[in-house]
Amino acid sequence: MTMAVFPMFVEMEKEVCLIIGGGRVALRKAEVLLDMGAEVHVISRHFEPELLAFASEAVGRLVCHKVDDGPLAAAVWLEQDAGKTGIANAAMLICATDNERVNHEMVMWARKNGIPVNSATNPADCDFYFPSVVRRGNLMVGISTGGRTPALSRMVSRQIQETIPDWYEALAETGGEARKRIHHVTENSGERKEILMKVLQAALEDKGRLTEADIDRIIRENRSGEEND
Repeated sequence: MTMAVFPMFVEMEKEVCLIIGGGRVALRKAEVLLDMGAEVHVISRHFEPELLAFASEAVGRLVCHKVDDGPLAAAVWLEQDAGKTGIANAAMLICATDNERVNHEMVMWARKNGIPVNSATNPADCDFYFPSVVRRGNLMVGISTGGRTPALSRMVSRQIQETIPDWYEALAETGGEARKRIHHVTENSGERKEILMKVLQAALEDKGRLTEADIDRIIRENRSGEEND
């Protein structure tokens, strides 16, 4: 059955995100969320050394909270200490332990508290799916199989990584600057699209490197009813 989900990009700058579990899966999720500008709190009994090292580098943005043993230890800690640590209003919670029972208990806790939740062990416990991400600056691609085949998502992600060169970051910046300038000189939506495509095509031919003067020249040359220089 084809999943009935809508792919949506959400602003995460300074949003609080909770991760239950301190292993490799938690590390991968934390890396992606930090790259999006989120504030990440990892709650676990044990932590991968690499995760602790990462936290020591990202002070204030990635925090590891150690809890006691027990399937509900993370939920108890959140109930008692989340408000004290300023993380009560979380944008999302990710259950990243290798224990499906623990993950399910935390899913129930998150839903009771109105927090969107993702489980690494059971797609049916997910309010949203955590995609594989390919990023070149403001150009971003998210790949998901709805939690059914994460390995396939990662495989497709690697293929896209190899397809989109690093200089597409500059291309995205050029496109954004060109769009602003085009909107200043014409209100005609068809003309805007046509000129922007001309700018992007020129930028593609030069690996994204166009100066502001280059952009202005292309705009002048392609304005309707205006003489070219």
